[in-house]
Parts: sequence; C-alpha cells; structure tokens
Amino acid sequence: MIATLKQYAALILAALVMIALLAGALAIHHYGATRYADGLAAGRQQVLDDDARAAAHLQQQRDALNQFSAFTGLQLQHTLDATLPTIEASTHDTIETIRTVYRDRPAPAMAADACRRPDGVQQQLDAAIARANAAATADGHL
Repeated sequence: MIATLKQYAALILAALVMIALLAGALAIHHYGATRYADGLAAGRQQVLDDDARAAAHLQQQRDALNQFSAFTGLQLQHTLDATLPTIEASTHDTIETIRTVYRDRPAPAMAADACRRPDGVQQQLDAAIARANAAATADGHL
C-alpha cells in the first residue's frame, strides 16, 4: 500500500509540476500579449499625435496663406485705385493722338505707280501660294 501511495504521490507531484509549468506558460503568454497590446496602443497614439501636429501645422500654413492672399488683394486694389486713372488717361491720350494723326489728316497724294509691284513679282507670289496650297493639300492634315 505504501508503494501505491508513493506512486500516487509521484503522479500527483508530476501533475502539480505540469500544472505549474502550464500556469507559468500561460502567465508568460498573457504578459507578452499585454505588453504587445500596450506597445500597439502606444505606437498608435504616437501616430495619432503626429497626425494631429501635422494637421495643425497645415492649418497654420493655410491660415497664413489666406491672410497673405487677403492682404495682397487689398494691396492690388489700392494700387489699381491709385494708378488706373493715370493709365486710362494716358491710353485715351494715345488713342486721341492716333486718331488725330491718322484719321483727321488726309493721306498725302501719291503717284499711281508708287504702290505698284515690279514686273514679275505678282506672278512669283501667285506661284508660291499655289505651291503652298498644293503641299498643304498633299500633306493630308487639312
């Protein structure tokens, strides 16, 4: 009977060692999983913080650009308000000068031969136009 008790005690002791090893393995697994999850959460939070900082920086840039655009628009408006009347006046003066020089003065009388092309020039121009038209038609793009 003592031999059987020793056998049972050895079996019980082996079972307790196996249970202790299994509990240790489960504890190590749980610790590792918890640390991994904490690391994921910490990394995720760091990424979210970086994204928030980048978004805030972009918003600052957008606000600065909007402010600069508004300022530039006002400056352009003030500049045009100051210079546009001068530009318009000089433009109208130029138009009136051209009108006075070219419309209100008659063209000087010229001899009829003054605007005539020399002999053979018109035939050469007509031939060049015909060659250009033939080349354009043969090209196929038209």
